[in-house]
Amino acid sequence: MRGAGIRLHEDGWSATAGHPTLLDAFAPCPAFVLAETARVDVPADALYRAIGELRAADVRSPLVRTLVRARGLPQTLRGHGSRPDLGETMLGERCAFLGERPGEEMVLGAAGRFWTAVPEWYEVTADSFREFAHPHSGTIAMGFSVTPSEGTGCRLTIETRITVTDPAARHAIALYWHAIRPAAWLTTRALLDTLAARAVALTGS
Repeated sequence: MRGAGIRLHEDGWSATAGHPTLLDAFAPCPAFVLAETARVDVPADALYRAIGELRAADVRSPLVRTLVRARGLPQTLRGHGSRPDLGETMLGERCAFLGERPGEEMVLGAAGRFWTAVPEWYEVTADSFREFAHPHSGTIAMGFSVTPSEGTGCRLTIETRITVTDPAARHAIALYWHAIRPAAWLTTRALLDTLAARAVALTGS
């Protein structure tokens, strides 16, 4: 896997030139964005299959798991249980499957007040996620996309978009985002590595 790059945005988002993505449909105007892209030397269908089979427990990065435990410690001491990091949130029980373009793109999402000491989550569907407007709340949409690259292999992009419902939520999430951004970046890198390894295993190469 090579050719990775990161894009971080904190002042809104506008879709790039070309046809809108499925992620654009669910999070067209995010306040905060993190995107990572990597080239993987496997067929696109194997990589997309790896995305569909991914579970949070598959992310074996020791550094990411250390960050998860470290962030959860204060809550554990207060008896509230552990607070999931961004990757665990999106791949665990809090997320909803929002939709896909088979073989090309898949989008997951969660909504609520996820920056508080004891996060509050709302049940969402694809339709309710688009219309989500609870005050002082926000949404997280995570898109996985696979696109052909020159020669053999393909490109995998993981993009996370956080959208807010009002100015008060934006202020709160801004503090949260600056605190967890390094961990979110490391989690995304770990997801890329995990998916690449799983896709290679599926092809037997």
